[in-house]
Amino acid sequence: MRETVLTQAATIASLAVVFATGVAMADPSSTSPQQGYGLGQIESTRSMAMGGSMAAVGTSTTALFENPANLPFARVYHFEAFTAYAPEARRQTYGGAIADSSSNRLAGGFAGSYNMMDPDGIDRKWADMRLSLAYPLADWLAVGIAGRYMNIRQGVGHGSFGSSLASDGTPDSALWSGFTVDGGLTVQPLTGLRIGAVAKNLTHPGNGLLPTVLATGIGFTHELFAIEADSLVDFDTFGKARPRFSLGAEVFIFDHIPVRAGYRYDIGMRTHTLSWGVGYIDKKFGIEASGRRDVVADHPMTVVSLAIRYFYDAAGNADTIGTME
Repeated sequence: MRETVLTQAATIASLAVVFATGVAMADPSSTSPQQGYGLGQIESTRSMAMGGSMAAVGTSTTALFENPANLPFARVYHFEAFTAYAPEARRQTYGGAIADSSSNRLAGGFAGSYNMMDPDGIDRKWADMRLSLAYPLADWLAVGIAGRYMNIRQGVGHGSFGSSLASDGTPDSALWSGFTVDGGLTVQPLTGLRIGAVAKNLTHPGNGLLPTVLATGIGFTHELFAIEADSLVDFDTFGKARPRFSLGAEVFIFDHIPVRAGYRYDIGMRTHTLSWGVGYIDKKFGIEASGRRDVVADHPMTVVSLAIRYFYDAAGNADTIGTME
């Protein structure tokens, strides 16, 4: 039965990739580069479904993208493959991640993705690779750091102003290539109650490709449900600080099915967004899908995501069924 489910999931994922690629080559982008690029962030299916509210309760592979300090709050050893597609922005993402917080007290993980956006427009492509480490200073306090490598390329003559120094790409080299750092802190003053904060791109590249952002969140997590509210401040994309607010919730039903929903209000982009997600979680694997849609926006944008995870615990504590971690 498990092999059948995995086979079907792999088939669905393959068809989704083929369909997404075909549509991407057929329709023009209808969003701005800033909206389609989305701060260059990579979202897990869980994070996307909950409106991006994961600075406090997002553990496992989600912590690699949201807040590395969350890693020690769940003892897991997870492998994940994921893909995402945004038809209006003509953006595609393909990647994988590994999170290990069960082998040692020092938790860690690695994630990498390849991304494409608007091939007949700005023609932006970027590789995102990150290594995260986190350590629990106490049962209620953890710190984390993530080193991130980005290589961003963009077509020549396809910027917002055509062949222009203000928006053009580079013919023979990367538009931006190098390393940056994220740092996070998470506290759990009461069982299940968590408060998280993370600063991203602390090297401050000073551009909209890798904007420096500060995200904070407060959430409550239980083996059957979780809820969180976040705020994020983007210091670079718009030339001055612009906040974003989000709220997300999830509930576990029938011991196997997480159902998720979220809302996000982005002042910089002037968008109101609803999100949703569902999955199937077993003792050894999980299949999760999510999506979001701008309900108020100058140019509404849709994003869908699919992920397959395999659960392995080197410490012999692999039974995570019935929990949100």
